[in-house]
Amino acid sequence: MPDSLGPALAALSYIAVAAIGLRATYWAFAIRRRLMGRIYRDHALWLGVVALMIAIPESIPLPSNNPFLNSLSVFYTYFPWEALVAFAFIDSTIPLMRRSDPLLRGILHWKKLRLGLWILFAITTVLGLYVSGQSPTCWLADDALACASYGGSNSSWLQAAIWTLGYFPGGYFMLAAVLPLMVGAVALLIGARRSRDMVLRDSVKWLGVGLLALCLGLVLVGGVDSMLNLSNYYTTYSYGAVPWEAAFFILGYALYRSARSLAPLNRLPTIESEMTPLARGETSQLSN
Repeated sequence: MPDSLGPALAALSYIAVAAIGLRATYWAFAIRRRLMGRIYRDHALWLGVVALMIAIPESIPLPSNNPFLNSLSVFYTYFPWEALVAFAFIDSTIPLMRRSDPLLRGILHWKKLRLGLWILFAITTVLGLYVSGQSPTCWLADDALACASYGGSNSSWLQAAIWTLGYFPGGYFMLAAVLPLMVGAVALLIGARRSRDMVLRDSVKWLGVGLLALCLGLVLVGGVDSMLNLSNYYTTYSYGAVPWEAAFFILGYALYRSARSLAPLNRLPTIESEMTPLARGETSQLSN
């Protein structure tokens, strides 16, 4: 009798991530309509877009005899387009945090660092598009790296690049997605600590914490999966999917808290607590 608990837990984990992602998306877009400054509205818009990407399942099988559709499905499922959008959000936020620092201190030499990270995204994306068109089924092969290398055997530079980058699941994902997001998360936390913009400070802090937790979780789960040599089916449709989705659930919750931190109503309890007893007495006399 086949085990039905694994697929059920995997489905529940996908539903939980979708729910927290949609909740964060709703709050980001709802709060955006009530914000006044363009900077804050743009920040809320970015939060909503990233949260919406979290809500969309990563693994959408698209069985087809059409090579173009197969390549498109592979690109959507495995390539770091989500990380690219998230990194664009980070790249637009760090200059704001630097300008909100009274000392205008640089953050991790970001102007130079960002250039190298964008080049990394560009190289791996171009290489990925080419390989997915040449051999889109290699992602599901038992030895994906060997399959991809064989598919690129007619091009010596492509074969060398595949083996150098460790391109297929594992090396490629860690290099092209986790590294830029982890560096960006650290930069966001540094900027949030130095910032004097009380509107963005808490929001960016939650964003940095969520991205850093996601990166550390993916590295840990990916390392365990590699050591145990788990199959693609197990990590996508069975028990192995739960740890992966747990990492994204943490990010979704952090995005939700980041969006809620932008709401002006969140600061009303602080204002009320700072009222002196005399002021409260005068208010009660006026009400009488």
